[in-house]
Amino acid sequence: MNITLIKAHGTDISLEHFRKVYFEAFPADERRPWDDMTDKIHNGHDMFSAYMIMDGDTSVGFITAWQFPEVAYIEHFAIDRAYRQHGLGALAIDRFLSLTSTPVVLEVELPDSGPMARRRIDFYRRHGFTAQPRFEYIQPPYTDELQEVPMMLMTRGDIDLDKARHLLHHFVYEAI
Repeated sequence: MNITLIKAHGTDISLEHFRKVYFEAFPADERRPWDDMTDKIHNGHDMFSAYMIMDGDTSVGFITAWQFPEVAYIEHFAIDRAYRQHGLGALAIDRFLSLTSTPVVLEVELPDSGPMARRRIDFYRRHGFTAQPRFEYIQPPYTDELQEVPMMLMTRGDIDLDKARHLLHHFVYEAI
């Protein structure tokens, strides 16, 4: 396995596989509208990056992230169902973590959401993240048509959770 992260930008990148995995992996309320996603990828955004996860020449998933001065935020991370359970996600998250020198925050479904939520939480714990169950967090809706989602933050490194929430709500969700 030769896992690399290829930054998706400009208009020359094919996003067909990215879109397929994105729509399979995330429910509508947890997805940025596709037009907004492709606009950020094709036209660039100072703090936003999308990475194609490649195993050699094969696209196996993606990571979208925001880099703020004091913290990185993983917005979406998914491996194609066909490539799961082979350690690719572990290699990809480790590769991403090596790209940033700041602490990292991400959102996960609440542990009582089901076995998949608990598996995700355990996955991130194995990669140095700490669950923050006592910090109340709601993911704002991406659009007026979508619903807010109760979530839990997980952190890697020392993070001011109130400040992180403000950054996410203001820049990622544009809710403030």
